[in-house]
Amino acid sequence: MPRVTPRIRPVLGLMRPKQWTKNLLLFAALLFAERLLDTAALLHACLGFVAFCLASSSVYVVNDLVDADRDREHPTKRDRPIASGKVSKPVAAALAGALTAASFSLAFSINPSFGAVTVIYTAFSHFYTFVGKNVVVLDVLLVAFGFVLRAVAGAFAIDVPFSDWFVLCTLFVALFIAVSKRRAELRALGQGSGSRPVLERYTEGALTAFTVTSMAAAVISYSLYVQDILEERGGELRALIFTVPFVILAIFRYYLLVDADEAGEKPEETLITDRPLQVSIAGFVLVAVVAFYGRG
Repeated sequence: MPRVTPRIRPVLGLMRPKQWTKNLLLFAALLFAERLLDTAALLHACLGFVAFCLASSSVYVVNDLVDADRDREHPTKRDRPIASGKVSKPVAAALAGALTAASFSLAFSINPSFGAVTVIYTAFSHFYTFVGKNVVVLDVLLVAFGFVLRAVAGAFAIDVPFSDWFVLCTLFVALFIAVSKRRAELRALGQGSGSRPVLERYTEGALTAFTVTSMAAAVISYSLYVQDILEERGGELRALIFTVPFVILAIFRYYLLVDADEAGEKPEETLITDRPLQVSIAGFVLVAVVAFYGRG
């Protein structure tokens, strides 16, 4: 067993399991549609989460295959399995194919609509890898769109409708995170970085403006989403309004970390290491659960 582990570890690293936290967004529809206690819906959401983890891992493998040469010029990405030579390109290509096949098979077994969204997510992600990430502004929009597809997929997995405000809120929060990442990368690598050519087209001032704009849009759109829910379902969900301060806390906290050069390049690691951010998110979830499920 000790002989096998060193070989498996780089393969698991290639799948980037830390990035799977992004796919937790699939459970948003389950919470806001008040289906959290529905066993069948919960099962479908969990299966959908697994399908998206497989799909996103396949995308990361392809991305690392394409970017292997660039990654070798990056101070930390040079240690990635393909760039460092720990995983060969043929093995990585086979892994990407197997993950994609498993993802699509599981996704379509949930329902055709969820399967279609999974295919669209994979296609757009590959478009980002080969084209989009080299086009200024389009790169961050495509990243944000990937989060929107996750949120929409969660609704399709449990067969519930979703509102326009739900989509817009997800878009702006994701855009805020994506732009913050570019801002952190620009500070760390500079405009002449060979590992991220698109940084040559960004400036610190522009990215700061984009960050502040998307941050404000995220808070406003979520507030309007809550108002939309209250108007549709009545005053019995009035407690939901108290989730807004937690959204503001989480977004402002993240902005502060990025501005202080303490986060940004790896948002998934910030999520699992920063205690105030975790408390803000936990508070949001707790208040939402009480608002939706504490009325009886």
